[in-house]
Amino acid sequence: MILSKELLKVSSGTPPADAMFEMLKKINLFRTAYGKPMIPTSYYRSPEKQREIYAKKGITDESKIPMGSMHLKGLACDFGDSKGELDDFCQKNVALLENIGLWVEAPEYTKGWCHIQIRPPKSLKRFFIP
Repeated sequence: MILSKELLKVSSGTPPADAMFEMLKKINLFRTAYGKPMIPTSYYRSPEKQREIYAKKGITDESKIPMGSMHLKGLACDFGDSKGELDDFCQKNVALLENIGLWVEAPEYTKGWCHIQIRPPKSLKRFFIP
């Protein structure tokens, strides 16, 4: 089971309580089906933290920083996935993602981690390009 303290440990600030409650509920349903540990690496981000992350990548132009990221609302979480096992599980269990109400960034864009969110992206695709 993933606990609130695990999400808060990888957050910059305090997420909205309703968002964290929904994230924990859905991600733990998924975690139970997955049957393996899932280690959160990034959850809620303040706007300042989002800018800092992109500045480290050399991106400082505000128009190129995804300030609409679900991380900024506490509606997305990244999980360590160095072997791609979590991504593989997601791709093989689309019906599970649909039933729980989860969306995943396309694995080819997230080498080493898996991004899962509890709101659809603009494209509405279950696996989407970040």
